[in-house]
Amino acid sequence: MTPDLKTFSGFVAETHARALETDVEGLARWAVGELSQTLGFECAWYGWAQIHENGVDIHANASLDLPDNYYDYWQTMAEDDLLAARLLEEPDVVATYDRNSGRQNDGMTSLSDKYGLRKMATVMNNRDGRLASFYLSSYRVGRLARQFSDSEQEFLQCAVDQIGRAMKLHSLETNRNTKNGVISILVNEAGVGILGLRDLREQLGEVWPNWNGDLLPNTLRSVVQSPGTHYLPDESLVILCEIAPSYQDMNLRRLTIRKLTPLDLLTNRETEVARLLSDGKSHKETARILGVAPSTVRNQTQSIYEKTGVNNRVSLSTLFTTE
Repeated sequence: MTPDLKTFSGFVAETHARALETDVEGLARWAVGELSQTLGFECAWYGWAQIHENGVDIHANASLDLPDNYYDYWQTMAEDDLLAARLLEEPDVVATYDRNSGRQNDGMTSLSDKYGLRKMATVMNNRDGRLASFYLSSYRVGRLARQFSDSEQEFLQCAVDQIGRAMKLHSLETNRNTKNGVISILVNEAGVGILGLRDLREQLGEVWPNWNGDLLPNTLRSVVQSPGTHYLPDESLVILCEIAPSYQDMNLRRLTIRKLTPLDLLTNRETEVARLLSDGKSHKETARILGVAPSTVRNQTQSIYEKTGVNNRVSLSTLFTTE
């Protein structure tokens, strides 16, 4: 069935609706599955990549109904990837490959024959000046597989462009809904930024005045391989690195970055004491609740005031309300 305008409009509407409800990996997985049914291809390979004169850099990838070793095998013939070569020559086209005709080489024929991929169509949502652009390679299998028609190629290109816009919308909404000064970005394991870099530069760019490009500053790259919360006093930053289950297929990380606050300087027990004091509890009440001596609470209070730069409970309470 040839896709029509109504089908495309429905796809666009659903894509943007899902962008506000799910994570980026979930959105990509749904969109590729939907396109598979709409356009009639059996399997696909997708993610973020950069195509340049020296080859292809895959920054994150996942697949639909392909064997787990597909990416590993592709790496053995990446230099012969005719689809990538075509996209390098003409970035805005849909690159196609037909096992039965047209240009061939040993790498492409081996890939095609190993996995039964007879017809291929690859498209990218090119982002000028960025290291990572979303790509989708769709495959039809079997000797009777039909070619991708012009209308199907056009549908595919427009759909992938809309997926890219929806992912950007997801990133913008995520940062718009967080507390002021808290930025969330999506990166790969090498520290290449995928989404959210514009928000990061706008909110915290002064921390790294010489930072350009998509490769994260050294400070941020240093935490990408270490999930958990990282305190960086030299940059006055707190960074939470997460490898969320929903991103594991693509091996992506989410970094949540905010400015270091005076409360971050407190120990866990000092934080407990400070919170009780800011709630109006006396030293005796705080000591009873925590099961310590009042003198211990008084000593901790002095430490809290020195670390946070305040000298009374009202100011301490203000720190918690602005946290």
